[in-house]
Amino acid sequence: PRGNYTVLATHEKRGTRAIVHDIRVDNDTFITPARTLSAPGSIKAFLPAGSDDGTGYVFIPGTSYHAFQNTQSEFVLLDSVTAGTVPRLSYSSLTGSATEIIRYNVPVASSDTTVVWNPSWNYARVLTLNTSKSGANVPGDVVGFPVLIRLNANNFEFIQAQAQGLDLRFAKPDNTMLPYEIERWDADLRNAEVWVKIDTVRGNDSTQAILMYWGNVSAAGSSNSTATFDTAAGFQGVWHLGDVPGDLIYDATVNRFNGDSPDSARPLSAEGAIGGCRAFNGVDDVITMPNTAKGKLNFPQKGKYTVSAWVTAETFDGLSHVVVSKGNFQYFLWVTPIHLNATLWEFAEYQNGTGWDLSVQKANARQWVLLTGVRDGATQRLYVNGEPLDSLIGFPYSSARNDGSDIQLGRFHERMASWGDIEGYCPFKGKIDEVRVSNVARNASWIRLCYMNQKTDDKLIIFK
Repeated sequence: PRGNYTVLATHEKRGTRAIVHDIRVDNDTFITPARTLSAPGSIKAFLPAGSDDGTGYVFIPGTSYHAFQNTQSEFVLLDSVTAGTVPRLSYSSLTGSATEIIRYNVPVASSDTTVVWNPSWNYARVLTLNTSKSGANVPGDVVGFPVLIRLNANNFEFIQAQAQGLDLRFAKPDNTMLPYEIERWDADLRNAEVWVKIDTVRGNDSTQAILMYWGNVSAAGSSNSTATFDTAAGFQGVWHLGDVPGDLIYDATVNRFNGDSPDSARPLSAEGAIGGCRAFNGVDDVITMPNTAKGKLNFPQKGKYTVSAWVTAETFDGLSHVVVSKGNFQYFLWVTPIHLNATLWEFAEYQNGTGWDLSVQKANARQWVLLTGVRDGATQRLYVNGEPLDSLIGFPYSSARNDGSDIQLGRFHERMASWGDIEGYCPFKGKIDEVRVSNVARNASWIRLCYMNQKTDDKLIIFK
């Protein structure tokens, strides 16, 4: 007869099995897809809240697979489940309570146990972190790292989640919840960028995984930028720059060094390397972080700190242009043609009374690059797209070091003090995104992982 069916095949001697779910029969003949008999696995399913009356059971609809709860246990075990993907795992009770779906699309592997945590979330997906040579190619472990997760129409069904991703959650395989921040959630365009803090990303590893959960209509939002970009992990200022036009430029850290601009000098919002960014006009656009001259972003000469930004210069015009600056006499990132007869990305620290230490690398216009300047005591280095490609040069100058400037994006706080001030405040023309300042000298593995994870063709995350 016509209807919906499940077909289960079992080899009586070997115990191997195959299953075809959700067969819809509308005609007299139906040919099922080919299946291979394989060893079964099992499902360990945690029970929904309130399921403690002792009559509840977990089952796979359309099959005989089921297991009754034990009042002494918070989970049940379904044994000898056919390997493959279970379309629906459900819970019901002999007392007549309504059936509820615990999880859609549960993977079952031969001779293995799939653990179904968090039964109030209907959907879950495994995300693998691949740092081996076939992935991000990062050899060393990276501690306290915010991983970027990009969601789009190819890897996520936005209609299954709450508005603004309020029900989104991330966890380790042992169900330890992970801090995360939703930078952007656009269900209409089916795009989202989410940062998830991983305690340790293992180097040269292709097996480490986390789980992403969604599909809980009752869940409250738990996006938390300050836990994700923790000052204890070195972050002292993090600006995603995707804020709504007219709002403050929010600092994701607990320091809340929020940026602002005069109305006449406010950079426009634009699509960035990661979500939204700001586009600077090369004339007077600027973002200032007030009250940052002293304090946690004011590092001593030859201290330990890291400054980074995604940036694309619109064009080169023979002038210098500032990306991030704590004043011309302290530290900054910029692009300039005044050294080595070439247009260069430069990371600079000023040495009191002697001049600038400059880490430089040839620059290209109209393409996104990740610039990372690292000062580690007596050593200094510029990374471009995760690679340490710099040359270190000195530029002598006899003025005293000045740490009185606030952090600014897009120009110097005061007129540049070289070449007779001919270039003034050096306003930037182009886009700036994801600016970070840390009070630690990030290592090569950290910086490479940032680039390999954050670039458009992410090499770290694999959606399973």
